[in-house]
Amino acid sequence: MEKIKLFFKPYSAIIFLNYWWVGIFLFILSFLLPSVGFYAIISIVSTIAFAEIVGIREEYLKYGFYLYNSLLVGMGVGYFFDISYAAIILTILLSIITFLFSFSLNKFFSWFNVPILSFPFAVVSMLFYLASLKYTNLLSNLLHRTPFIDFSFHNVFIDSFFKSMGTILFLPYVIAGVVISIIIFSISRIMFFMAVLGFVVGVYTHAIFVPYYEAVSSIYNFNFILIAMALGGIFLIPHPKNYLLALIGVIISVVFIDAMQVFFNIYSLPVYTLPFNIIVVSFLILLYWVGYKYFNYYIKETPEKSLSYYLSKIYRFGGDGIKIYLPFSGEWFVYQGFEGKWTHKGKWKYAYDFVIKKNGKTYQNDGLFLEDYYAFGKPVLAPVNGYVVAKRDDLPDNFIGNVDRVNNWGNYIIIKSDYGYYVEISHLMQNSINVNVGDYVKVGDIIGKCGNSGYSPEPHIHIQVQKYAVLGSETLPFKFVDFIKNGKLYYYDLPKEYESIEAPVLDNSMKLRVNFILDDEFKYRDSNNKEVIFKVKMNDKGEFFLTDGENELYFYTAERLFYFYDYKGGESYLKELFKLLPKLPLINKNVKYFDVLPLEFRFRLHKLAIMQFISSFNHKFFNQKVEYTKEKLKVFSKYGEVHFSFYEKGFSLIKGKNFELRRINEKNHSNY
Repeated sequence: MEKIKLFFKPYSAIIFLNYWWVGIFLFILSFLLPSVGFYAIISIVSTIAFAEIVGIREEYLKYGFYLYNSLLVGMGVGYFFDISYAAIILTILLSIITFLFSFSLNKFFSWFNVPILSFPFAVVSMLFYLASLKYTNLLSNLLHRTPFIDFSFHNVFIDSFFKSMGTILFLPYVIAGVVISIIIFSISRIMFFMAVLGFVVGVYTHAIFVPYYEAVSSIYNFNFILIAMALGGIFLIPHPKNYLLALIGVIISVVFIDAMQVFFNIYSLPVYTLPFNIIVVSFLILLYWVGYKYFNYYIKETPEKSLSYYLSKIYRFGGDGIKIYLPFSGEWFVYQGFEGKWTHKGKWKYAYDFVIKKNGKTYQNDGLFLEDYYAFGKPVLAPVNGYVVAKRDDLPDNFIGNVDRVNNWGNYIIIKSDYGYYVEISHLMQNSINVNVGDYVKVGDIIGKCGNSGYSPEPHIHIQVQKYAVLGSETLPFKFVDFIKNGKLYYYDLPKEYESIEAPVLDNSMKLRVNFILDDEFKYRDSNNKEVIFKVKMNDKGEFFLTDGENELYFYTAERLFYFYDYKGGESYLKELFKLLPKLPLINKNVKYFDVLPLEFRFRLHKLAIMQFISSFNHKFFNQKVEYTKEKLKVFSKYGEVHFSFYEKGFSLIKGKNFELRRINEKNHSNY
């Protein structure tokens, strides 16, 4: 089966899709012009055979981009020449050359995190075209291009759009374009929308400079379609700003195509996809190096899925920004936040100060002594996993009313996190730091005590994230992973000044209950007494998932959180489980919390398609929060409830609105 997928995926990759079954349709369609279909097969087979000879591992091939350039070259040969021995040999040679060029070019382009697109095809096809002018055996075998079947809408603009769509596969016929358009529309409305929009803008821009009929009939209009789809939804996240960038790329390409045509005509060379490649790669290199917000670093099967993944990262997991844990346990009061009105200014604006308040005061008695302050001497915890790179703890704690203006930061510790940034905690108690430089600390480890050293008017914890390991380095924005406020658990957020928050406490027993291990098996019976089995498996990326044999539900266990983050498959109990339990706080307190379900879990069929399309214009449509309530062994949501067994790990009862799964051979039910 994998070999079959390997063969058909390159066909799908030509139109930016990663579905092997789409390749089957395009494979059949390629025989609309038999020579195109025939040489396409020759190119794929010869490229795979060469890859096996030189020992290229299959994982390099299965994503398609090493093969689809060779496929395009084969189709190009089939577009110009009828079937002959000379053309077959030429196709094999060109396919191998294209594969070599693709492999080398990909290594270079990967430095800039941009795709090779069809650059290898564009270059090798020019070599082919030039060489063919000398091959008299080939020239006598030029093809008379007549497809098996075609039709017309009797509208120049509409016919031109579909012909341009078909030209992507060297099938410049209306019927080919219609089939490809139906495939694209059925899979991604965003891609189809950009294809139409790119074509319209490209043609009418071109018509400003040349007669309309010349603009609408240009054989290179397919470049407009490819540029619009690539920048509008494949390599950039679907968003109005990117739709605009895509159209700018299309408009620029108008001049680019005409200029290249004039130059290439001197040597009787076709332009092919070179404008598309140059425009898209130029945009992507620029946007990647400026750190563009909507750059698509995780390209999924469709723009809709890429958008869902991107928005899930933002609204479910706080985006790609820095996230740290609170440096204390218990309940503390936010004395000063980002850009505070006292000391958090300028390059040190991203910092937080915490104190402990009881009955509206931070101290007991008259507050004349350090020991009167509730925060003084309280444990300070590591907010990240990482190595201690600097510390100082010999400075005395100030008497109340005094500050140390010379040693502003007081006693401090700097930790380099596993992700490369640095966390500084300041104003610690004298001689309280119990770790040394070079020690590795984990989240929650006690590293010192709250003090009043440095420029500190009263005992408090100062925490900041910074660029470098140097004391007082420029600070960086961050969020706290979790905190409890007014009985609600917040993730990847920042509390406001003058709010009291509580640090969640890990429930180790609950963490053990969701410690799913490879090949664990969980058996259930549904309401129809049918046996349902979930198994724990791992893919080639090291990701763990639950599977029922057909569908896959991906999960991850963090410090104090278990969550599902991806699902592959159709309607199933696993998909329902995602709805019931997208996140599970692994803490020892009953709280309310919120999560955002991806659109594919909230809508179906046409409603889903509409919402996905609308969300690409306004990402806030995605951010519809669902409330969950955590009790000791249950999680409740609007979709149902999930129970946990007391002695066994995993879920003992999964109960949705229209279904119920009960564990088989459950050891203990008395705790519910």
